[in-house]
Order: sequence, then C-alpha cells, then structure tokens
Amino acid sequence: MTQLLAPVITEAEALILAGTGLCRYEMGSALIGVGSEATVVIVESGDHPGAGGVQDSEKVLLRGSTGRGLYARLTFEPPLPIRLFARVEGGCLPLGLARCRGKSDPATFDYAELELLEPLPRAVLNVVRPVPACGPVPDVHWVDLVDTDPLRALELFVLGWFPAEGAEPAQEENAPGIVGQLPEALAAFYRLGRLRPALHGFPDWVPEQPKREHGPSGERLVFAVENQGCRDWSIPWVPDASSGPDPQVWLTEDPYLEDAETILEEEPLSRFLLQFTLYEALASAPFQARTFVMPKPRLDPLWTTLRPVPLSPFMPTYEGWKFFAAPGLLMVASMDDDDAVVAFGALHRGTLTPLLEHGFRWLSFDG
Repeated sequence: MTQLLAPVITEAEALILAGTGLCRYEMGSALIGVGSEATVVIVESGDHPGAGGVQDSEKVLLRGSTGRGLYARLTFEPPLPIRLFARVEGGCLPLGLARCRGKSDPATFDYAELELLEPLPRAVLNVVRPVPACGPVPDVHWVDLVDTDPLRALELFVLGWFPAEGAEPAQEENAPGIVGQLPEALAAFYRLGRLRPALHGFPDWVPEQPKREHGPSGERLVFAVENQGCRDWSIPWVPDASSGPDPQVWLTEDPYLEDAETILEEEPLSRFLLQFTLYEALASAPFQARTFVMPKPRLDPLWTTLRPVPLSPFMPTYEGWKFFAAPGLLMVASMDDDDAVVAFGALHRGTLTPLLEHGFRWLSFDG
C-alpha cells in the first residue's frame, strides 16, 4: 500500500506556527523561527552525512553560527514545542516534533542535534534524504588470498577500502627504532599505516609505533588497545625478529592489573591483523547497520551476494564475529546453531539500502 505524505505547506504557513513575536534565525542552510507558541525549524532536503539536515529517520543536525537567543529554546525538554520541516518541491514538508539531544557551548553555539519524537517513515525519509547513486566501490578479490597470502590480502583490502588522504611520503624500509625490528606481518601493517592513515584512527587505538611493555607472560609489544583501555593486543618481544616466524598474538584483559589475564588468539599475527582491520573498518565505516537477534535461516538470502572470509571467529570469548564481504560492504555475524545477529559497514549509503528488502528487524540502520 502506498504511504501518503503529509500535506506540504508554504514557508510562511510553517513560520506562523511559531506564534506571535516571531524572531528568525539561520544556522547554515536551516531557517528557524522562534515565537510565543513554538520553535519552527526548516531544513534543506538532501543527503548530507555529518552536515546540516536530516541524517536518518530520527536525527537532524543544525550547523552554523547564529544568535544566542535561540540557545535556550533547543533543549531535551523544550519550553515550547520544536516543530521540524524539510524543504521539498512546492514548500515545506512536516516532519514532526523534536527535542534537542546535544549542542555546543553558548559562547560558540554553532551545532545542535535534534531527535524526532516519532521516527520518519521510509517514504518520508526517501523524499527528504534521497539515496544517492553509489560511487566506485572496491572489489573483494582479496578474499581469494586470505589462506595463501594473508599479508597481500590485508594490503589489497586496506588500499581499496581506506582513503589515501594524509599519507606520508615513502620512507626507508629499515626504519629506526622498534619498527625496524618487527616481524614482517607487523612491519607490513605499519607500512600500510603510512599509506592509509585511517589505520591509526580506528575506534580501537593503534599507536604510531608499538609500545614495549612487561606483561604476565613476559616482555611484549602492544600494537592495539581497546578504546576504553580494558584490553590490548600484543606479540612477544623478541629483538631482531624481523625475519622470524609468524608469532602468536596475546589478548590481555585489564592490562593495568598486575595479575592481568592473557588469552592466546586463534590466528597468528598475519591473519589476526586482517581480522582486526576488517572489524575496525566495519566499526568506523561511514554507513552502518545492525540487526536484532533473528533466526539463523533468515540470513540465507545474503549468501548469494556476500562471500565468507576464511578466518576463525574474531574475539570468540565475546561475540565470536565471522566476516563476510561484498563490493563496498562488510558484514560480521555472531551465530549459534539457531540464532544470529549481524552488523554491516558500507562506504556508500546506497550499498546498505538494498538490505531493506530482506525485512530484517533493525536496531540501527544508516541506509
């Protein structure tokens, strides 16, 4: 059944809803009217991730410097209703009532995040934030190399998925300091970090050089730290190990404790680095989606488009994520014999949108 949109009204009719004593403000491209009855917010339609306008079915961003008189009206429990509209062909489309989930300080007020009290139906979202055509997406040929050459698979994935902005100039291979004494897998990872600085901007911290520390199992090199410091990943410290074998990886729980627990990861370093990078790439992807728990057979239609990555489950003590890939799309799945929960990361919003056809129950969806 076709879902009808609310009637479009003119800008003047929308501002009248603010009541008497109307004061007009502008925040970027948004027009805001403050009056005795309401605060009326009119934003431009379009797909502008992170910029002003509709971000998803619940969130609208306001960006741009404006007068201080608006600050007190944008609160979580507003003194008067906040009425949201979006400019469309023919006028302003009502979006509903909102509240403010966050804003910058009064002295530098140039940002506010509004939350709709009722999420937008998909038909409305498609009008005010139309899905753009996908740009170029990286292929998944790297999956073919995971078993035979995991470092090459890692290189192809990283160079295809992450942008080159901020890349450092080429450096000598035998870098001084700890990096010059690393096993080849970790040295390759840091070389990729110079080509794709996004590797050092993951949700979980990857330092510019591994840190030498003492742990429950002896001297170690820490190369990644969970974002709250609750765990880290390391390899045994063996000087001049650049030509040595592929070492095992230690996961250390609560590394700040003297009796911290150390768990041996299932994959050796070369394959673990690919696991870790895939997980962080999905977690930092510009567009993401996550389902509620569902019966495992509900995933069957996905196997025609997603390729399994032949790696053991990542962090089996916790979710035990298995990885899957398609051009421009990553998926992780935590599954048992009966149930599953999945999460997706995409480089383009339009890559996620077709997933709506599967009728999953979404915990969050950026498409």
